[in-house]
Amino acid sequence: MRIWQWAVLLLVLCNIGLIITIWLRPLHGGPPPHGGPRDFVIQQLKFTEDQVKKYDVLIQEHQKAMQKLRHDANELRTELFANLKNENQNNTVSDSLARLIANSQKEIELVTYNHFAQVRALCTDAQMKDFDNIINDVIKKMNGGPGGPPPPHGDGQGPPPDGPPHGDR
Repeated sequence: MRIWQWAVLLLVLCNIGLIITIWLRPLHGGPPPHGGPRDFVIQQLKFTEDQVKKYDVLIQEHQKAMQKLRHDANELRTELFANLKNENQNNTVSDSLARLIANSQKEIELVTYNHFAQVRALCTDAQMKDFDNIINDVIKKMNGGPGGPPPPHGDGQGPPPDGPPHGDR
């Protein structure tokens, strides 16, 4: 084969690879099929306009509380891992910080649970049955499961960024 024939063959193979990538991409990324968790709940439960307004207020309150809890947990993680830099690592301090981090996670779970208890209270009797059927899917979407968004930046997963400790706790 001549060099130009090899070049044409290579271009054809690259085009086929590109087309396959474009076809498969929506399966691995892109927006969830029903939008985010908010849209999924609204669609699945067929919320009225009044319910949507009340739901949006609950979402804002929940996000505000979660943002503070995640921020506090990240500060604690920063302090915990800063302890690694100390010549005389204090196990009492690291154990105490780990306990505080665990308490923060407990608060996150309770705030989320209470949020969904409030959302459920917005529902009619018929919607409550649907809510009970979709709640696990909603939680998966919130936590980045199939069809859900990835966790927000700074969600506390993994070690904290380098930086000085943030005061005593």
